[in-house]
Amino acid sequence: MYLYDQITDMAKLTVRRKGYTRKAYTAKRGGKKIRVAKARVKPSTFKVRDRGKPGRGPKVVPPLAKGALGGPGFFNRSSDEQKQIVFKRAEKLGERKVVGELRALQVFFKTTSPQKSRRALQLSKQVAGSFRGKQKVGYPEGFSKKQ
Repeated sequence: MYLYDQITDMAKLTVRRKGYTRKAYTAKRGGKKIRVAKARVKPSTFKVRDRGKPGRGPKVVPPLAKGALGGPGFFNRSSDEQKQIVFKRAEKLGERKVVGELRALQVFFKTTSPQKSRRALQLSKQVAGSFRGKQKVGYPEGFSKKQ
């Protein structure tokens, strides 16, 4: 299910806002002090999308594909193996895609497993800039600003 489908399928809630009187105040506009008179804000009713509990909105980052980054247990492998998997995947799919996957993992593991989060960030930094298209580039050229 795509993000658009999730938004349209969600329930609509009716919000009834009470009317109230806003106090008078002075404001600076265009370098001048002006006096804003008190005003009555009318009650209103409108529909909003049901967002549910905080943080339970539509999933913006899609889940990783099955078998991505060598399947489950990626972080249980040795650091050399992890690096090898990541660089081979970058040659196959492109640097940008792999860096995106690693950054997503970095965010997801931030609170539950900070060690995995740091490792994902470290790997993404190693991959970023070391490819031009899908061709691996050596250290001096890979990090240059001219392309």
